[in-house]
Amino acid sequence: MPNTECPQSRRAELFARAALPAPSEKRRASVENRLRQLQRTGAIDEYESTGWKKRVPVADEDCPERGRYEEFLEWATDAGATLSPFFDTRLCYSWENGEKRTELVMPALCLAIYEDAELVQIAPFARGGTPHSIEECLDDLEAGRVPLPTGTVTISTAD
Repeated sequence: MPNTECPQSRRAELFARAALPAPSEKRRASVENRLRQLQRTGAIDEYESTGWKKRVPVADEDCPERGRYEEFLEWATDAGATLSPFFDTRLCYSWENGEKRTELVMPALCLAIYEDAELVQIAPFARGGTPHSIEECLDDLEAGRVPLPTGTVTISTAD
């Protein structure tokens, strides 16, 4: 249930794959620059950048990426949003043991917004078939608009 009181603090966390191609690295730097500006103007209290793997085994519930995915999936369910196609699953071949396994593929960049300790929005996401980008989320923060209100739509996620 969303908090109807004014938040005491608003924090942003940017997740990025460790090895990004040059265009994605430029985008990451641009997003971090905007986050610094939002912190200076008081739209957010703080931000941090966290690295994550490109993909993780779906069966590995102890990895940090899988835990974040579960947190984001809960938010998406409550918000009537979908994480797909930004988070996806693929059948991958393991060079270590020669077996195939299903892996969760993480987006190159993902932004999470927390009010107090509660996750209130992530980006990218889709709602009603319309994708919403990290840049749109930053625009909303800059304009002082509240995070995505909850709603109901059919969701599809990478399970």
